Amino acid sequence: MKRRTTLVAVALLGLAILTTETSAAQSESVKSIVDLSVPGLQLKIGSFSADSLTVAQAPEAASPAKPKKEPDIHYVPTPQELVDVMLDMARVGKDDVVYDLGSGDGRLIITAAKKYGASGVGIDIDPQRIAESRENAKKSGVEDRLRFLEQDLFESDFHEATVVTLYLLSELNLRLRPQLLAQLKPGTRVVSHAFMMGDWQPDEHKTIETNGKSYDAYYWVVPANMSGHWKVTGDRSSDFPRSVNVDQKFQKIIVYSGDTGELLGEGKVNGATFTLGTMTKGAYPEPKLFQGKIDGDTIQATTPGNEEHRWRATREAGSKTALDASAVN
Repeated sequence: MKRRTTLVAVALLGLAILTTETSAAQSESVKSIVDLSVPGLQLKIGSFSADSLTVAQAPEAASPAKPKKEPDIHYVPTPQELVDVMLDMARVGKDDVVYDLGSGDGRLIITAAKKYGASGVGIDIDPQRIAESRENAKKSGVEDRLRFLEQDLFESDFHEATVVTLYLLSELNLRLRPQLLAQLKPGTRVVSHAFMMGDWQPDEHKTIETNGKSYDAYYWVVPANMSGHWKVTGDRSSDFPRSVNVDQKFQKIIVYSGDTGELLGEGKVNGATFTLGTMTKGAYPEPKLFQGKIDGDTIQATTPGNEEHRWRATREAGSKTALDASAVN
């Protein structure tokens, strides 16, 4: 009887060792283990306790979370030197809310919070990047001012942003452009690493050199919509047309007389303000510069230093057109 027990134990030991070798060859994540540390287990010739011999399976490593949909672009970090330049271009301050669309490891809004005291929101479709960002924010001591959202940026609401940062692709910027112009308030600053916005020309462009490579940053200010037919009042000099038509393409404007269709001048919208330079012909015998503010369907403008050329205008209902023609079906 004693010999039979010993033979059974030896057979079990051999089976355990064989299982260990076979499992190790098949997978590194699943290992068979002979537990020889149990008290009372004695490996002696002709005498040991078979009941103490166990075979254990190590649990498989947890698989990393995967995005709900395939990302449109693979993550490549923006160099920290360019992060600093982008935030400087956007003139970020403590009262700003910075949205990073495609936020990666969170470095851009983390820097905005640490360096300028801003708050921020990072949006990324990859849950691994979101988890990494939250950990980085915690390590930097700014997690109380930042949020990281696992979302598709093309379905996100970012209307509260005062600054938006991007590192996408040209075609993705173009897809996003109608949303930027529709959601963001006039005066919101947008900065993109490397890629432009099609025919929406940047207000500023900077190139830096670091580690032997060249990097570009492009900057825009979201313009108010000044397009449409305007009825003019309040010009004390009485030589400004009673109505004007404004054609607008992003931040650039062209102004025509509403009565004659004659070209009056060209200008630029910067957030909720604009400048307009008149031509030497037409309404004015010599060129004039107007500066003004757009408040919904009302304009107020003046010639700096000359109160005689102060005027107001009200936009005719239904005359406004979209800033981004690609957004019109």
